Amino acid sequence: MEGRPHEAVDKGPIASNSRPNYFRSALQNGEFVYTAEVVLGRDHNAGEAEKFVKEASGHPEGIKVISLTDLPGGNPALPPEAFASYVFEHNLTPIAHLSGKDGNRSFLEGRLHALARIGVENILALTGDAGNEGFAGKPKPVHDLDSVLILYLLRSLRGSVLGESEPKVACTPFDFFAGAVVNPYKVREPDLLMQLYKLQLKVAAGAQFIITQIGYNLRKLYELKQYMAREGMGHLPLLANVYVPTAKIARMMQSGKLAGCIVTEEFIRSLEGKKKPQRLERAALMVAAVEDLGFSGAHIGGFGLSHADFMTILERASAIGKDWRGRMDELIFTYPNEFYLLPLGQDGFSDATGDYQTTRTKPHPSFVQRMSESIYCHAIQDGSLGARFFGTRLKSQATTGSWRHRLWRTLLAPSTFYRKAALGCISCGDCMQDHLNYVGCTMRGCFKELRNGPCGGSRVDGTCEDRPEQPCIWNQIYLGALAVGDDPKKFAHILIPARDWSLDRTNALVNRFAGLDNAGKRIDFAKITKDDNSC
Repeated sequence: MEGRPHEAVDKGPIASNSRPNYFRSALQNGEFVYTAEVVLGRDHNAGEAEKFVKEASGHPEGIKVISLTDLPGGNPALPPEAFASYVFEHNLTPIAHLSGKDGNRSFLEGRLHALARIGVENILALTGDAGNEGFAGKPKPVHDLDSVLILYLLRSLRGSVLGESEPKVACTPFDFFAGAVVNPYKVREPDLLMQLYKLQLKVAAGAQFIITQIGYNLRKLYELKQYMAREGMGHLPLLANVYVPTAKIARMMQSGKLAGCIVTEEFIRSLEGKKKPQRLERAALMVAAVEDLGFSGAHIGGFGLSHADFMTILERASAIGKDWRGRMDELIFTYPNEFYLLPLGQDGFSDATGDYQTTRTKPHPSFVQRMSESIYCHAIQDGSLGARFFGTRLKSQATTGSWRHRLWRTLLAPSTFYRKAALGCISCGDCMQDHLNYVGCTMRGCFKELRNGPCGGSRVDGTCEDRPEQPCIWNQIYLGALAVGDDPKKFAHILIPARDWSLDRTNALVNRFAGLDNAGKRIDFAKITKDDNSC
């Protein structure tokens, strides 16, 4: 019956795909895996993609894993679930990208059920690029779930019950293999550290393999692997993104038209005048390097590349082998004064045994930060006078709708004016400013309204992917946490739930005292880990 809540019953063991998942099994067996990124275009006729898949299937040593994009570049395109069956028909394994930019949480869950129905286990969870152009102009951004929350949704779908609160919904569990993306090429400390912290949060939320963003600095790439090993993530499969650009595409990356790609002027000059064989050679050199350095695979892509071009890369990488070390200058392109988390070692890479080179200088908190933190400590946080007084009264169901209940809400009404004036509040009613150390509202200051850290699309100077005149608010949040003596590493283990739209345009402080907002629903994975270890 439509509209009736489903009874929460156990649906039995996790359903698995009847088809073999080469990608997953190869990673689990320690094989070095090659994946090909196939960009699906703005047409139901996917002739080029079909040709690539046919050629890969027909080659005895061909690419076995096809990674299918999800409306890349913020443009309309054929979604991966429309093409995955074609990949299966040719005895290859698909990875379906899934981004939160174009559909809300209900639509995303529906897409995952559709992918499960056709047997697609491998999902790469993405926040997604800012919208570009669509029918009749630029589309409305959605970003209801960020990449972390999509991973948590995937984790939930592996079980038999969906939902954190009543009424719970039963579903048939499906054994998704969830992946995440990280950008290790950021050149400023706040950008890089927030990327690494968000990676840790993604892993805690359920990421089972990692693919990097596009970049051209092997030291930065290998430093990510070193960081993962130091922070207890070294067991996760890590695939290096090896993209084959032309000088024109590299220039587009540098300009920000292709978001999040860090490209130096020196690298662009190295591409000028180069023909395809030379560009494939450089990609082969990169593949040889990452295989020798212990990465789990290479995620290869490039505009207009045929399957034969991919095979050229693989064959040349095998021929190069360990000799790549004599050509490291072709793989490391640096920005002046760019930030590295670890000091330089004697081998040209970062020294994995060195101390983290994070700032020792404490920024100065703003007046708004100091005042807001003081108000929170004395009047809002659990145990404070305000929480004890208003919490008892607003949580009481007996007074709901009474003149007393209306009185308490009226007394708290001025808090909305303060939040709007000081913090740029948009009255989402589900405030997390205490978690952000009162730097500003990400529901307004972040184009994608992200709640669990930045996307990977910020520009080299730390400005927003879509609003280049505006600094990325998550970089400011990193500095703001340091300014008030908080540890920004909290962003690596505390998950903020998706925004509750039933609270939209209501008083956030009333909701906090009434226990309606996200404060009591946040998940601290660090505490969960400690509790598990104590058992």
